Amino acid sequence: MVYSKIVSTAIKISHLTQLNTYVVDNNGDFVYHNEKVSIPDYMPGAKQMDVLEFCRKMKKAIQVYTYINPWGLSYLGYSFLEEKKPYAIIIGPYLEEIPNIYSLVLQYNLTMQQSSELRSVLEKVNVVTAEQISSYEAVLQQFDAMREAETSPLVIYSSENKGNIDRNTDVDDEAHLVKWRYRIEKDFMHAVENGDKEEALKLISSDNTLFYFSKRFPNQPLRRQKNLTIVLNTLLRTAARNSNVPAILIHRISERFSFEIENGNNIAVLRRIQDDMIREYCDLVKSNSLKNYSLMIQQVIEHLMSYYDQQIDKTELAAYFHTHPGNLSRRFKKETGMTITEYQQDLRINQAKHLLKTESLPVDEIAWIVGYKDPSYFGRVFKNITGDSPSGYREVF
Repeated sequence: MVYSKIVSTAIKISHLTQLNTYVVDNNGDFVYHNEKVSIPDYMPGAKQMDVLEFCRKMKKAIQVYTYINPWGLSYLGYSFLEEKKPYAIIIGPYLEEIPNIYSLVLQYNLTMQQSSELRSVLEKVNVVTAEQISSYEAVLQQFDAMREAETSPLVIYSSENKGNIDRNTDVDDEAHLVKWRYRIEKDFMHAVENGDKEEALKLISSDNTLFYFSKRFPNQPLRRQKNLTIVLNTLLRTAARNSNVPAILIHRISERFSFEIENGNNIAVLRRIQDDMIREYCDLVKSNSLKNYSLMIQQVIEHLMSYYDQQIDKTELAAYFHTHPGNLSRRFKKETGMTITEYQQDLRINQAKHLLKTESLPVDEIAWIVGYKDPSYFGRVFKNITGDSPSGYREVF
């Protein structure tokens, strides 16, 4: 019964704050934990070590505490007593400001893969304002009162008589509507598989009333819209894969949109996300479909896209695909028009151009992110391919 009340209150706080939430007893065991963001093993605080360390440092009961780890991840905690035994509820991590990822990578000597994962993790950690922190503290301060409160709201009905609502549906009309929807969905998938975003948007866009599905979660329009947007993301991901778009590219765009969907806080935002997804997936198919390549070259390209920022050993690459290095090089050149080195270099420079347009990172850091340890060499390669220096390219955009 005790644990039931504690866990029930912790769940409420988890819903309110949308942060990882933990309850730890006096033995250091987790009574409850709900993780929305997982900390990688190489980061301080991984495997709930931050949470346990925080608990050990909470000495005074009925008190709110703040804990900040060496990488800037912050937690809030509240210590309380239950049957004279100490417990703690902790929420976090969150960030008060975005850390310098480049500095962390250099300081802790992270690999390219770890730095990429670090960037992905930190993008999912909430950056909160002082006002939000104050609100979270106030919520934790009320933990005891929330735990003891029994909520049983009175229901007040309107005096207006709505009359009897006929809930019978016309089966024939419903069957026709379902058939029509599946036909449109089939045409929509075909449009996406061909990268035709105009046709795809015409068939299924955010204002298409055929796909409102108002009977699903009738009293939760935001949840309904999120569910529909998740389904659309799945359809688009399938269409892109049907067009032989490299899995790593599909994963990146799908993960980004999944995060945006879950954090969409109103219907207008979710509708915008739906249209953005259709456009971006279609562009992805148009630019990255591998339909015209042989299976082996498709797999080599996917490998290069996954490890474009790392040194490629052509002998090891050929062995991985059970062929001779010379044969692999000839077939790759024949099908793509580029050598393996040129293709990898093209991937690096395209990623650098994207970062220069969308991020305020120093040029040296961008060079390092895309796989060039020597910023001067990166600058020469970039100018040779684009006709402009990295700084000059950034100024244009």
